[in-house]
Amino acid sequence: MTFNFEKSKMVQMVSGAAFVASFSLSMNVFAGVPLTPQDKMTVTIFDKSIIAGDVEHSADGSLSLDAKGNAKFNYTGDIYSIETNAKTGELKEINNKIGKIKGQAAFPLDFIMLTAGMNELMTMMAAGQNVQFPQMPPVVPWTCNHCEMTVGDSTYVSIVDALDPVNGNPDMIAKFDQMLVGGAAGALEAMRLEGRAFTGVTPASFDPIGRTMSVRMAGCSAVVGVSGTHAGKMGTVCLNSTATFNVSGAHLDAGGHLTASAITAKGTSNCTVVLHKPTM
Repeated sequence: MTFNFEKSKMVQMVSGAAFVASFSLSMNVFAGVPLTPQDKMTVTIFDKSIIAGDVEHSADGSLSLDAKGNAKFNYTGDIYSIETNAKTGELKEINNKIGKIKGQAAFPLDFIMLTAGMNELMTMMAAGQNVQFPQMPPVVPWTCNHCEMTVGDSTYVSIVDALDPVNGNPDMIAKFDQMLVGGAAGALEAMRLEGRAFTGVTPASFDPIGRTMSVRMAGCSAVVGVSGTHAGKMGTVCLNSTATFNVSGAHLDAGGHLTASAITAKGTSNCTVVLHKPTM
């Protein structure tokens, strides 16, 4: 057997070049982009909340309304870290539980009436009747009366909690009264969650048999860190969610009046929190 040194050397060189090319390509594919100066000014958190809740009722069974006449939807849930596809940005996996959330959304009566109307239509569809759907509003506005979330070792509250005239932060209220037009009261209203149920994009799911429909929802609010590593930081939280409402307990009478409003929901919310240390 004759060993060809030159041939062996050539194979090694080709193999080495292939490895370098492969490594270089891998580096190009997976190399990250440096954070912008603005990213270094802030703390950015991406996570997913999985929640469940229901519309609040009084002891006598009647619909419980807040001071502005909105129905109160109380919810709780867990917060998870996420993994996305590096090439498309699409959600790939829900990872570890990293926190918890609880709060109260406020829905206008129009939304409660709409869900009750959907239940009546679903009942007719399930019975095999022909149904003519009425025109839907493009969006239904909603907001948040209370929200508290803990992610890692830090706890955050909505601006409506931080600036609440009774239970809010006195120092923050005094500061906002001094530096903002409209003071803390104006800031509370202007920076609270401005949410919308996007009924105009049609439901993500519609099940006449199960009496459920999944609605796309989104909104943003100012948020304040109150404990942990990010205590004292302020910023925004934006949610992009899909909530599946069970409307089987919501009913209208023949005259279109609400006679029952037992509505529950389960959903998921993709959240982005961006915080910074106040400079003023």
